[in-house]
Amino acid sequence: MPLSLQKIAGGYYLHRVKETASGFKLNPDGTFQFFFTYGALDRYGAGNFKIENETVILQSRAWSGKDFALINSDISGRGTTIKIADKKPIFQKHVFASLKNGEDGSWQSPDTKGEVNFPNSEASVITLAFEFCPERFTFFPIENKEHNYFEFRLESWIMEVFFNQFSLRVKGRVLLGKHPLL
Repeated sequence: MPLSLQKIAGGYYLHRVKETASGFKLNPDGTFQFFFTYGALDRYGAGNFKIENETVILQSRAWSGKDFALINSDISGRGTTIKIADKKPIFQKHVFASLKNGEDGSWQSPDTKGEVNFPNSEASVITLAFEFCPERFTFFPIENKEHNYFEFRLESWIMEVFFNQFSLRVKGRVLLGKHPLL
């Protein structure tokens, strides 16, 4: 008997992973919600799902490709300075910046003022990453080569998980497959 949206609707939870809670709620109307909690870290997602050949396929809105917004660039001092200016300053210390496309050993974290300084460095691209969303990187090509000071803020969706044709196999009342974040 083929699966239907109504038949598959319900809550599905991650089991046997210490200190982690995660799950999907599949609704009869073809929408879903996702949550992930690890200690004090909470992430979420939502979208639509369909069923094909005993497989649930999840699709959310598309990720914009940038988790940070450039709010100012200018000429200031020496080297290249990146400032993370956010309404929640606690997030500043969890941002990492690279001027070498995220190459190993090139990442730096902000000081107590939210600034990262790369002395004697010129760059064509700034790469930013948020520690709690390690699956995503934001790349900013430097358009004005004279500028060496760049100020960013985190976007409101920074903790959102995005799904693009993510599939889980249905077996009875269990969803099998890879976890989107583990």
